[in-house]
Amino acid sequence: MQAIKLWLERQLADTQMVALLASLAIIFGLLALFGQMLAPLLVAIALAYVLDGVVELLRRCRLPRLLSIVLVALGAILFVLFALLAILPLLSEQVGRLIAQAPHLVEGLRNWLHSVQLEHAGWINSDYVQQMASLMVSKIQEWGGAIFSFSLASIPGLMTFLVYAVLVPVLVFFLLKDKGVLIAWAQRFLPRERTLVNQVWGEVDVQIGNYIRGKFWEMCIVGVVTWLVLLLCEHQYALLLGALTGLSVWVPFVGAALVTVPVVALSFFQWGMSDATMYALIAYGIVQLLDANVLIPWMFSEVVNLHPIAIIVAILVFGSLWGVIGVFIAIPMAALVQSVLQVMMGRAGRDGARNGLQNEAILGGED
Repeated sequence: MQAIKLWLERQLADTQMVALLASLAIIFGLLALFGQMLAPLLVAIALAYVLDGVVELLRRCRLPRLLSIVLVALGAILFVLFALLAILPLLSEQVGRLIAQAPHLVEGLRNWLHSVQLEHAGWINSDYVQQMASLMVSKIQEWGGAIFSFSLASIPGLMTFLVYAVLVPVLVFFLLKDKGVLIAWAQRFLPRERTLVNQVWGEVDVQIGNYIRGKFWEMCIVGVVTWLVLLLCEHQYALLLGALTGLSVWVPFVGAALVTVPVVALSFFQWGMSDATMYALIAYGIVQLLDANVLIPWMFSEVVNLHPIAIIVAILVFGSLWGVIGVFIAIPMAALVQSVLQVMMGRAGRDGARNGLQNEAILGGED
């Protein structure tokens, strides 16, 4: 206990460490208290990170920053319009078809479980199969009702969504345009001696920026490739499953496991136990393997070097704190915590070594 007290006293005596911990506490406090309110700003910051990489690429081509921002903004607007006019109607049609076919899917599940019980009646308890079938059917119906009630409950929030749809692009534009001004304004609240704060936040800024940009492009690549692969297999929900697979990359490990369930289920309901189902699942598995063993090592070789257990713990912790938003920002927050802990442990180690040398010098002088 005395060692912890002495360590805390040394850390609090370090004004740079206090400034770093204070800035970290302010960020976590703001997210904890105003996380839902600040959601548009968080989305805008993530989009600004993505687009800032393209802006910097255009600047390396000798274009002025303002012109680069305008060109990138126009490109982003065209992309959003294409998504709204070309992709969203197809996606809505597939979602509507899935909801309309839900009763048939439930009945198909019940019949399949019954056939499995008949084929293996000698070693499968029929009562257990019936209980499992009833449980699964009730769960599917419950999820369907939740989706329907959510769609009805979300109607009053349509105006809020429209307001956010206007606010986010405006925020992104000004975050890109006044990036240097905003950073200078934030630095006014820091002490003059802020070498440590600049070092840590500089590293975190680079890591988070590379992570968000990498995840965005990974989402696009994996989603489009999955859509095209399943489309070649003539899957009737190819676009829906491609969109779900693309979104799943934002939640490492857990997302891939969760999205595999609808891929397997919808493939089975469309083709049954046939060669077409096997080919579709093999193609999907190849996409996942290429993503895990080729795309991720190539895009994230030097970004957010966290152990898988740390990633899962971060998803659980930040997801429980801030819900869906916490799940998506879990990895950047974990990277921030890791950087701060590395700096604290490094300074503690250097302080310990310095104290040891001083003690040796004092003992040597006494001799």
